[in-house]
Amino acid sequence: MKRILIKNGYVVTVNGERDVFERGAVAIEGQRITGVYSKENTPTGEFDEIIDASGCLVIPGLINLHQHPWYSMFKGIADGLLLEDWISDLVFPLVRHLSGDAMRLSGYQCAIEMLATGTTTSFNHSVSVSDEAIVKASVESQAEVGIRQFFGKELRCRNSRFLDHPLSLDESLAAAEEEIRRWDGKQNGLIRMGMVIEANAHWTSSGMSTEELVIRGTELARKLNVRISSHIAAGTFSTEKGFLKHLRETGRTDVRYLMQLGVLDKQWMLIHGIHCTELDLEHMAHVGAGLVYTPTSEAMRGGGIAPAANALRAGVATALGTDGAMVDYTNDMLEQVKACVLFQHQRHLNPTRMPFERALEMATINGASVLGVADELGSIEAGKLADIAVFDMRGPQVGSLQRPLSAFLGAGKGTDAKYVVVNGEIVYRDGEFTKFRDRKEVLRSVEQLAAEIIAKAGLASRLDVNWLERCPPLPSARASA
Repeated sequence: MKRILIKNGYVVTVNGERDVFERGAVAIEGQRITGVYSKENTPTGEFDEIIDASGCLVIPGLINLHQHPWYSMFKGIADGLLLEDWISDLVFPLVRHLSGDAMRLSGYQCAIEMLATGTTTSFNHSVSVSDEAIVKASVESQAEVGIRQFFGKELRCRNSRFLDHPLSLDESLAAAEEEIRRWDGKQNGLIRMGMVIEANAHWTSSGMSTEELVIRGTELARKLNVRISSHIAAGTFSTEKGFLKHLRETGRTDVRYLMQLGVLDKQWMLIHGIHCTELDLEHMAHVGAGLVYTPTSEAMRGGGIAPAANALRAGVATALGTDGAMVDYTNDMLEQVKACVLFQHQRHLNPTRMPFERALEMATINGASVLGVADELGSIEAGKLADIAVFDMRGPQVGSLQRPLSAFLGAGKGTDAKYVVVNGEIVYRDGEFTKFRDRKEVLRSVEQLAAEIIAKAGLASRLDVNWLERCPPLPSARASA
């Protein structure tokens, strides 16, 4: 087995004691970490490769707990849309034209962007109808690049209000179980599986999710011991559509709905949660459900700021995600770490509510805990899988490192990633992907295919650039012209 030593780095372990080693070292053998050391105790034995991490931050690989990889094909076309309009005007038209090729290419593109910014694990929350070929294209492409992915197989079915789905509930449950059993643990553990059971106002009010589907889907997830991802409590406070309309009509929040059905437990990862009440958070903490905060996504759609700091205070396991790059155009988890700090301070008008250290926990060990894999991922400890990100902290935008972690998380970028290790293998090194050589060809293919899909969806006008129409001259500018 290959032995690797990372030495002389600023090692932030995020272990139980939150140990930090200023010129520390990490030893790797095969897929796992074998030791973490201070400078004085750095081993001197034989290694197949030694990485000198001087001037670098060494942290657990970042965990992105909410991702829609195919969104990466459509960056830049969603300006100016509220969430509800974004769903109806963009997602629904585009999803009808997605193919296996689109899923494979976007899987490549999204994986290389995440790896190149220090993310080693993501949860792919499927929002399209995925058959066997689509699942295969989605999971194999990312594993080929070398990133770890949990694929959330969506559960939907034909019913009296949703007649277009090809499968009954029994058939959908059987198909989901088959895909989960087929892929979970494959590719040396890089492919893991989960489920997507939508239980929020948008889905239940449209008839695309039903009580029976939620209940029986939860039973299957418990049987297979996989996590369930569900969007909840997001959207604008419009009284005509979305979350608030549903709340006024039913008198129940999304969390309360799951509690009434008796299904909410630690299997559930609830995404966004912008409008979660304090009682919702208490319910989630009581049953062990996790919350996934996507700060830049929620800001881009004008949806609000989720109560992440309050969730942590209530005892809710709270993690971070990006949400997919058709929402806010980024898959950079370091942006989420910084935005988490900024937005929570702004929400509470209190600069102590979200320390950088806490936000980094959300992007590492908390993510692993919400996924149920904290015994394997999320921190740099002997015995855990070697998923590690090494960032160059000597870029001019970072400058003086008086407190390296805060300085880098506040001023650094995901693109400062220098080395990324997944499963003990260096998969990204100084701007190059060691397992995937077709980055430029993938980008060319994605741009071509995305343009074709946008045209088929009738969305070509979203590509028009009319500066003055989007930004009319301001009154003061007219007066001085």
